[in-house]
Amino acid sequence: MAKRITILDVAAEAGVSRQTVTRAINGMGDISEATRERVLQASQRLGYRPSRFARNLVDRNKTHAVGLVVASFVNPYFTDIAGDMIAGAMDRGWQLIMAPGDADRPTVLDLLSRQVDVIVGHFGDDDEALIAESNNTPIIKLEDKAHIRGVHAVQIDIEAGIRIAVDELAARGARRFGMVDSGYTRRGGNAYEPSPRRRYFENQVGSRLSAVVVGDETISGGGAAFLQLMESHPDTDAVIMFNDLMALGAVQTAQARGLDVPGGVRIMGIDGLALGEAVNPQLTSIALDRHALATNALEIAETIAADDFAPREPINILLEPRILWRDSA
Repeated sequence: MAKRITILDVAAEAGVSRQTVTRAINGMGDISEATRERVLQASQRLGYRPSRFARNLVDRNKTHAVGLVVASFVNPYFTDIAGDMIAGAMDRGWQLIMAPGDADRPTVLDLLSRQVDVIVGHFGDDDEALIAESNNTPIIKLEDKAHIRGVHAVQIDIEAGIRIAVDELAARGARRFGMVDSGYTRRGGNAYEPSPRRRYFENQVGSRLSAVVVGDETISGGGAAFLQLMESHPDTDAVIMFNDLMALGAVQTAQARGLDVPGGVRIMGIDGLALGEAVNPQLTSIALDRHALATNALEIAETIAADDFAPREPINILLEPRILWRDSA
C-alpha cells in the first residue's frame, strides 16, 4: 500500500512550515504569492489532498488547533486540566482535540501531528523521542522540564511543596514519616521505578523515614497500600500519599480500621482536589494549580504561534504549589 501523502510531506518538499502549507492551500493571508505558488506546485507534484478534517478547521475560522493528551479520564485531576484547556481554547477561538494518554503514544502523537499546531500533555519520555513521534510538532509538557528546541514546559515545584509539608507536619508533632508511592510502570518498562515525589520525600524526611510502600493510583489501591504501611510500621504518625485519589482511600481505610486521623496518624495527599472535602476528616493536600497549568500552557502556545510554530528554544515556566490544610493532617 502506498504511503499517504501528508501536509508534512508537502512542507518538506516546498521548504516551508506546515502552517504555511495550510495558508497557501486554503487561500489565507500572511504569505507571499511566490511562497503560495511554490507550495501549490509541491502539493500538485506529490498528489496531496487536504483531509476533510483540516478543511473543516478552516471553514470554522479556527486559525490554530491544540492537541491535548489526557493522562487519565478517570482521575479528576487530569479532567480538571482538560476542562480548563477547553475553556481557554474556546476563549481564544482555537480548536482543541483530545486524545487518551493510555493509548500507544507514538500513534497518538503521529495522528495529532497531522491535525494540530501544538501538542500539550503529561509525557514521561525524553524530549528527542517526543519530537520524533510528533513529526516535529511543537510539544508543551505539563509538570516536567523542557530541554531542547521545539519542546516547552509548565512545571510545578512539587519538591518545594513536599519540603514545606514535611516541615509543617513536623512542627505539628509528626515524628515518623511514611509514604505511599505510585506503582505505575513507565511505557516500555516492566518494573517499578521510584517517582520523583518519592525521591523528594525521602530527601526531606531523612532518618525520620519509617517506610515507603507502593500502590495503584486509585482509591482502593491507596487504601490497601496505606493499610500495608500501617500494619508493618505502626509507629508511623504521618503519611504522604502519591495523589489525592490514593489519599482518599487511606482516610477511608483508617476510619474502617478505627485509626484516629489526625490524632494517631496524619494523612496528606498531593493534588488539591475538591473531592477531598467529601471524606471525614476532610483531606489535607499539597495543592497543584490545574488552572494555572492550563493557562500557562496556552500562553506558551500563543507565544510560539507568533513565530508560526517554528522550533525555538525551550520556554520553561515554574509554578508554586500551596498546602491546602484541611482536617486530616
